[in-house]
Amino acid sequence: MLSSFFLSAQERKPLDGKVTSDSDELEGIYVINKTAEISVATSRGGYFTISAQPNDTLIFSATQFEAVQVVVKESDFGEDLLFVPMKTMVHELDAVVLTDYRHINAESLGLVPRGQKQYTPSERKLATASAWKMNPMGLDPVINAITGRTAVLKKAAETAKKEDLMEKISYIYSEEDIVSQFKIPLEYVRGFIFYVVENKQFALALREKNLTMAKFLLGELSVKYLELLKE
Repeated sequence: MLSSFFLSAQERKPLDGKVTSDSDELEGIYVINKTAEISVATSRGGYFTISAQPNDTLIFSATQFEAVQVVVKESDFGEDLLFVPMKTMVHELDAVVLTDYRHINAESLGLVPRGQKQYTPSERKLATASAWKMNPMGLDPVINAITGRTAVLKKAAETAKKEDLMEKISYIYSEEDIVSQFKIPLEYVRGFIFYVVENKQFALALREKNLTMAKFLLGELSVKYLELLKE
């Protein structure tokens, strides 16, 4: 089995291609070799190079395009590029009646001063601790800087973002799914979730709602996490 695996890996070679579309936004499209479980992203102009061999399945995915699946052929390897056309995502809506309520808000109702910046709870605490504009005569910013509270609040704001990502993961996989599909021991599932939200590429895919890439990266990260557990 090991010999077959290494032989298969050696047969793969670089495959050059280009994504084409009516849209000019062709950079950052995910190109996933589903068979080999590797991925790259297109460069400016939609160009990419990925390791592949005949009969490998390539998946092209991006939020602004309809996903495309291509089975690699021997003829795709040559001097010419492999051109992959992608259609822009079209969202059709039923006929609706729009009523403009933009003039009704907290400012127009006199609940808050006009032009006041809106903060999330974590950002509000951080702004209160560090911004002189919000408390020009007070000593809070000085005291917080000395005691280190501002740094703590910055960390809390980052933690809030990561907690949001962790909640999104729960919509994709339950703890039982993570144990059965990725072989993560039940007692380490929570630690695995903390581990994956630290990965910038995974966080970006999740924020862009690119579930195909997010699920693929979870598979890669689970292998690395299991190696860490062994160590």
